[in-house]
Amino acid sequence: GMRVQQAGAGKGADGGVVLRRENLAWLAAPGWRTQAAARSGEPLPLVALLDDCALRQFTEQLLRKRRIAYRVAHVASGVAGLQAALAAGLGVACLNASAATEGVVPLAAPHGLPALPRVAFHLMPARPGEGDLVGRVRALLAERLSA
Repeated sequence: GMRVQQAGAGKGADGGVVLRRENLAWLAAPGWRTQAAARSGEPLPLVALLDDCALRQFTEQLLRKRRIAYRVAHVASGVAGLQAALAAGLGVACLNASAATEGVVPLAAPHGLPALPRVAFHLMPARPGEGDLVGRVRALLAERLSA
């Protein structure tokens, strides 16, 4: 599995290999405006990954802490689906900045959303009894994503 940790935070007891460090960003379709949604009195439409995604958990916790009303407008099972939903204008998402692509851009300031940290993406250590194939995939991921 993977976990996300704010860069500079202490290494967790479960270790893990740092694959990369990157800034997080609020992403949406070009021209999408958070102020228009806020003025309408509607909660922020959040486009997110599945419930067990560490980045989704971080985002929802941050919005609750800052008392920003939101609703999960769309749940995608992967980043490509999330990018498609964002490009279609379904809402806004907190993602690593490198997830910006054609039709998905960082929100223009001022957007009224909380500042986002730089994070470290970790590949978690092998679990007891993990199969040979999983170990090979883990090594491949570490090689490909370490940049």
